[in-house]
Formats: sequence, C-alpha cells, structure tokens
Amino acid sequence: MKYLLAALIIVVVCFYFFYPEKKEIRSIFPLEHYSQTISDWIKPTDKNYDIPLLAKEQQKTAMDHFYQRFMGELSPWSETHIKKIIDDNILKSQEELIHLFSNKNKPENEINYAENDRPYSDVWLNAITENMNLSQLQHLKYQANQRAMMVNNADARSLPTMDPAFYSEKIPGQGYPFDNLQVSAVWAGTPVYVLGETRDHAWKLIITPDFVAWVKAETLVMADKHFIQQWQSAGKKQLTAINKTNTSMVDARGNFYFSAYVGSVFPAVNASTLLIPIVSNHHAAIAIIKTENATLMPQTITPHHIADIMSILIGRPYGWGNSYFYNDCSAELKNLYTPFGIWLPRSSVDQIRAGHVINLDTLSTKERLNYLKEHGHPLMTLVYIGEHIFLYVGTIANPNSEKHEAVLLSYQNVWGLKPHPPTRRAIIGQAVLFPLLETYPEDKTLASFAARKEFQVIFLDIAPP
Repeated sequence: MKYLLAALIIVVVCFYFFYPEKKEIRSIFPLEHYSQTISDWIKPTDKNYDIPLLAKEQQKTAMDHFYQRFMGELSPWSETHIKKIIDDNILKSQEELIHLFSNKNKPENEINYAENDRPYSDVWLNAITENMNLSQLQHLKYQANQRAMMVNNADARSLPTMDPAFYSEKIPGQGYPFDNLQVSAVWAGTPVYVLGETRDHAWKLIITPDFVAWVKAETLVMADKHFIQQWQSAGKKQLTAINKTNTSMVDARGNFYFSAYVGSVFPAVNASTLLIPIVSNHHAAIAIIKTENATLMPQTITPHHIADIMSILIGRPYGWGNSYFYNDCSAELKNLYTPFGIWLPRSSVDQIRAGHVINLDTLSTKERLNYLKEHGHPLMTLVYIGEHIFLYVGTIANPNSEKHEAVLLSYQNVWGLKPHPPTRRAIIGQAVLFPLLETYPEDKTLASFAARKEFQVIFLDIAPP
C-alpha cells in the first residue's frame, strides 16, 4: 500500500510540475437574470406589435435589391459582376492567403495550430498549395458554363482543406472555436460561379453572392443556361425563405435532399410549395418540395414577425464562420433579416454599409448608450463595435436594479464579454437577448459592449447616402 501511495504522490507531483496552475482565461457568464423568452421583451400586447417597421415601398425596394444580389445583375450569375471580381486578381488573393497560413517567420501570436495543438509544418501547407493548382487562376475569363448551383449546404474555406487552423489557446479569445480557415457557410440553393478546382477534383473555388472561397465539389452542380433561366424566372415571380432551422427537404417519394436553415432562400410556387435544386445526370435540375416551414418574401417586417424568427434562432450556439451551420454575430443578423427581403452583407464590417451610419467613436460609454436610447430605432438599428455587431431591440426595465430604470436591450449571437485589457473571456456562446449596461453585477471587471474602441450606429430604415 505504501508503494502505491508513493507512486501516486510521484504522479501528482509530476502532474503539477509539467502542468503548472495557470489563471483561467475562460469562464461562463451566467444568464439567469436575463430572460431569454422573446415575449418578455417584445410583448404581443404592445400597440406597435403588428405595425410595419418599413413602408411598403421601402420593403419593395429592399426586396428588388435582394433579388439582384442573390441571382440577378449583382450576383455570381451576372457576367458584368463576375468580370469585376476577376479583375481584382484572384491569383494574388489566393497567394496572400497561403502566406497568411504559413508559420514561417511568424510571431507566436500568429502561429497556426492544428487540432492536436501542434503548429502546422511547411509540409502541410505545401501539399495544400500544390493541390490548389494556382496556374489555373493566371488568366481568368468569364465563361457562362462556369455558373453553378449549391445543392447542399457547405463550409466555405479559405484554403481547400477541412483541417482547422487555430491561434494559440493561451491567447484570450483564440483557440477553439476560432478556426482561421473557416469563412462562412453557403446554403443550398445559392447561385455561385466556379473559378477553378483542386488537382484531386475534391474542391471548387467559387464566387458566392458575398465572398470567394473553397467548397467541397459534391456540394454544387454546374448549371446550364436553361436551368438558370428557369430558376431566375421562378425567383423573379416569387422567392420564399425558410423560417425553421433543420427543415428537411424531402420530396413526395420520401427522397431526402438536404436540411435547410433560416437564411435559406428558394423560388416558390406558393407559400408551401418550393423549388429546390438537385442533381440529375450530373446537371442541375429542379425538384418540387412541400413544407410548412417557409414564408413568402418579403414577409412584412413587424416586431411580431421579427420575434417569430428570433424565437427560432435564440439559444442556438455561437458558430464562428457558421461552423456546424450555427451563426456568428453577422450571420445571425443576415439570416434574421432574410425573410423580410433585406439583404445584409455577410461580414460585420460590411454590414455597416447596409444603412445610414452615425459614428459615435469619440463619445463616452454613457453618452453612447444615451444616444442609442434617445435616437435608436428599435429592431431596425444595428450597432458595430469593431469585429462584432448586434441589433438594438429597445429599452427594458433593468432586471438587476430595485429601481427598474430603463436600460437598453440587444439581440446578438456573441462569444462573450472581456475585461480591459482583454486578458480573459466570460463566455456567453449563443444567440441571446442581452442588456447593454455600463457594468454587469455578475462581474464588474467586464467591459461594456458600449465601451469598445469603435461604436457605430446603423439605421436600416434609412438608406445610406
């Protein structure tokens, strides 16, 4: 027994020798004091609950723009649009990405690590680079037969690999889930343009309505002129948006094609009859699907209808770059507003341009909150705070105060809060309704979202200049 005890002591001593105690850089932020029941904050009894937030003409204009961005003159199926992107030098941008993911001569905070916590070697990156066949991108020209259609949801990657690339988990706000190679997701039913493919034919480099990225080849199919004309014609007549996550796309014979998410858009015959893209004889074809989990676009934008979509999304885990087909901050807002025919760009910094912007960077935290309280348009105002964006919902009674004074409420999908300086993270990690306070009683060392270096207010109901 004494030998067993001695051995155990040795193991414990060795454990602490090789794994010294370190300060926790991640904790869980408690949400118990903040109700996540939508109707507690967006009340059905409110007199404005069913009042449109945009005039009919405004929403029609927004819907026309949505169509053009998705499958019209500003989409990957437009020759003019594609030529502009090709002129931006696709080859150079791919070479820059390769350099970005190289660990050669990089400082510690820019080293990319694999899932086993080991830094990537040149061998790993060289194999990916060789497979990319960069020479095919040297003299790109628009070709109508390179237009394609997503027939499944796909991870969009900076390089053609599903290997994750993390900065060190010792850096607060880095490590899992922040895979630097993850760009976004591309939903089934999205028109795309193919720029090239890997030597092994497993990946395609595509232009989506929002970005350029690599997707797995089996998630798309080439689309001929006849299919595109059919799809555009049907979409021009009527588009529909999915309003439930994980909606199974199954035909009358029981054939499953893919799961659709809030943010997915398809042409429609009527509210419950959709057209979806499928593969038939290696070409794009159309199948007819019946579902109750869709709404004709544009759905009238009211607090009631926004609350309906929020109720589907709230509580879903944070998904950096749409990892696992969850949302990050900008994807949450883009998908939330899709049923209303409001096109938001995919990245938070680009979403600034979606409306009229007021820059409040020079104001104090209190002044920023007061401005938002006095001038914000509930449910139609976004707030960009530098690498993060959220929606202003309105004012509520402070749940942490006996006086119950009015405080601001946000809706956001957020990883967490951080102190200043940002030495750790208090993780929220999901879509939440969350008050905008100067300090939080759960941990007064955490900085307010309104205390970030940047603070820009975007009014979606006022057109940008």
